Amino acid sequence: MKTDSNAMWLVSPDVRSTYSEDGAVLLDIRKGLCYSLNPVAARVWSTVEANPSGIDLHALVGVMETHYKIPHEQLERDATEYLSKLEQMELVRRNGRVHGSKAAGARG
Repeated sequence: MKTDSNAMWLVSPDVRSTYSEDGAVLLDIRKGLCYSLNPVAARVWSTVEANPSGIDLHALVGVMETHYKIPHEQLERDATEYLSKLEQMELVRRNGRVHGSKAAGARG
């Protein structure tokens, strides 16, 4: 899925997170749903969360490159796909906008 590389990604204000050595757990307080993240997904989440004014794809991939020895193009594809999934579940917002779908297939 192609997204605007200049889009700024932000954590939804309805989501809380906690971290452990196994990754992270997200709680959507509006929906009452919990999501577990593996360590790599937790790194993506913490990077977005650490930038309250938003982070673009280029900056996110740059951070990920400092932690993982994966080709840039693969990191960009994976990060784009992951951010799109988080947006569909309304856990992140692109440029502050809420995604239109209700994420009927989301699992907690």
